Amino acid sequence: MASKTFSLLRPESSGFKLSLLSTGHFFNDLYASFLPTFIPTIISRLGITMAQAGFFSTFLGIIHIIFQPIIGYLSDRSANPWLVIWGPIMTCLGATMIPLSPSYGAALFFVGVWALGSAMFHPQGHGGVGHVVPRDKLTVSLAFFAVAGTAGVTVSPLFAVALVNTVGFRLMPVVAMIPVLLLGWFTWRTMPSISHESGDAMTPQKGLLATLKSVFVVIYPVWGISTVRDAASQGVRMFLPIRIASEGGEIGMVGTVLFLIMLSSTISMVVIGKIADKWGKKRVLLSVVVLSPLFLLAGRYSGGWASILFFLIGTAAINATMPITAAIAQEMAPNSRGMASSIVMGLSWGFGNMLMAPLGKIGDLFGVQTTLLVVAFLPLIALPLLYTKPFRETTE
Repeated sequence: MASKTFSLLRPESSGFKLSLLSTGHFFNDLYASFLPTFIPTIISRLGITMAQAGFFSTFLGIIHIIFQPIIGYLSDRSANPWLVIWGPIMTCLGATMIPLSPSYGAALFFVGVWALGSAMFHPQGHGGVGHVVPRDKLTVSLAFFAVAGTAGVTVSPLFAVALVNTVGFRLMPVVAMIPVLLLGWFTWRTMPSISHESGDAMTPQKGLLATLKSVFVVIYPVWGISTVRDAASQGVRMFLPIRIASEGGEIGMVGTVLFLIMLSSTISMVVIGKIADKWGKKRVLLSVVVLSPLFLLAGRYSGGWASILFFLIGTAAINATMPITAAIAQEMAPNSRGMASSIVMGLSWGFGNMLMAPLGKIGDLFGVQTTLLVVAFLPLIALPLLYTKPFRETTE
């Protein structure tokens, strides 16, 4: 046991590289999830509408849609880890500067910095897992990587509130940058190259557009399912805090609820991941698509902690499908893992976030409760995609 543990600590081992990539995922998503915690504060400080607040996520989505395929393509052509090093640094810088923005335009600029950083990290981080671990450990390794990111999202609201309460908004960017700078230096020293122990080719033979097209036509059902999932999950995390604030909840209450949502998501990834191994990935996806709207609707029509509990269950079930869709996508495109990852983790997230501005406009016109009602029905859009030919032909 001791020798096995020691082998995982060697920089050249797949376990060490997986742990390093997962640590980067933790910190990237830790800072990338600051916005929902500060959304009520930003709305009040800048005097903006829910539609304008929702456009933060829409703008974020646009940047991901533009840059994720390019970065995914580049990550497939190089084993240099600069994307996973600089990604979390830019994410941290942008996310921590948004609450300090003196104007709406400045806030959009820092959203862009944050978005570009996150877009840089995920294709190489996510696709790199498929290159550093053996093929027979891909699903469990992707689950480990996903749980690390979700853990970052989980503690993000509490960490954000703690930073504000201890050092204040002005010093928050300085303090927050310390761990990602140290991680970047450590990554460069111990993992100068992301090897490809899986045996799959890392360099694609086609150009950017040809590679994007060839991968997308194979995995588009997975992209569609991931887009709906990300839209529903982000919708809850964006607009539930607004409802809580409208009912008199303080920033500490918002942070606690967001923490509980992502804590339950982290646990559900492990639980549903094991269920998927036993029952099959496609069967689990179908169950989540059908059942999650019921819990989200219950959260919409109830109140107090009962409402929060239903939102916890529904959102956790949706988020738990992340490693499942990621594994399916990489299995469908094993020679373009970075591109496949950019599509189901980047393009999907980008398009999902683009829906936040329209959902915010619905909130401005009809109230945040109507927005949450629309969000509750979103998972059902994925149902027809489970019966498309490319998805049916995938293995369990």
